[in-house]
Amino acid sequence: MKCPTEALPMIRCNQILDAAEQLIESQGIVSFKFSQLAKEVGCSTGTLYKFFERKEDVLVCLFLRSATSNHLPIFIDKHPELTAQEKVLLPILFTFETIKRSKSFFTLRSVSVNTMVWQLASDEKVERFKKRINAFWEWFTASLHEAVDKGELDATPLQIKELVQGIAFYLTGSLTQFESELIAPEYLSNRRETCYRHLSKLMAQYRWKKPLNQALFDSLEAQTTKFFDKHYREHMTCAACSASACSQERDESHCPPLQRLAG
Repeated sequence: MKCPTEALPMIRCNQILDAAEQLIESQGIVSFKFSQLAKEVGCSTGTLYKFFERKEDVLVCLFLRSATSNHLPIFIDKHPELTAQEKVLLPILFTFETIKRSKSFFTLRSVSVNTMVWQLASDEKVERFKKRINAFWEWFTASLHEAVDKGELDATPLQIKELVQGIAFYLTGSLTQFESELIAPEYLSNRRETCYRHLSKLMAQYRWKKPLNQALFDSLEAQTTKFFDKHYREHMTCAACSASACSQERDESHCPPLQRLAG
C-alpha cells in the first residue's frame, strides 16, 4: 500500500497517526485496535484501510515518522562545520532526544524491528522500513569513512564495520535497559553520565586524532536540544518521512533533490 504523496491525503494520514500515537501512549500497543482508532479520528474503518492495510502498517509508519533520519540531513545543512566524528555521534544524541520527547518512540522502535511485527506489514511499508533501518547503519558507516578520509580517524574497513556494530549494539542495549524501568536503581548510575562513559570507552578503542571528551559531547548535545526545541514536531510528519525515503531512492524521477542520509 503506497504512502500518500498529495498534500490533503498527507494531512489526513498525519491526523490518523497522531490519534494512533495517543492511543498507544494511553493504552499500549497490545490494546491498540483499528476500531478504536477510527472512533478517535471520527472516520470509518474503511477510511483507515485507504492508508493502512493492517495494524502493523500503522506501527511501522509511526516509527518512520518519528525516526531520527527525518532530522539528520536538515541539521547537517544548518551546521556544515560539523566534523565527521560529530556526525557519527548525531544519531545517538538524536535518538536519546526523541525518546525524551515521545512516550511511544522507544516502544515503537523496539516492537517495529521485531520480525513478528514488520513482516506482517504491507510490502511497500516493509520495503521502506528496511531501507530506513539500513540507512541508519549507513549513516554511521559513511561518517566513519569520512573521518578516515579527513584524517580524523585511523581505521581499516574491518575496524569501521566493527565500530558501526559496536555503536548500534551500544545504543540498543542502553535504550533497552534504561527505558524498561525494570532495573533496580543500585545497578545503574546516572543515565546521562553512564551513556557518555560507555560511549567514550567504545570510541576510545579506535585511533581518533581527537578522542571523544565531555566538552565535545556537551556541546553537540546542547545543539541537538536547541534544534529539537525549535523543529521537532515539524519534521515528525508524513512529508518528512517521504522526503527521507526519496533521498534514498535517487533513481525515481518524482523524488525531489534532497541530501542523502549518508552524505
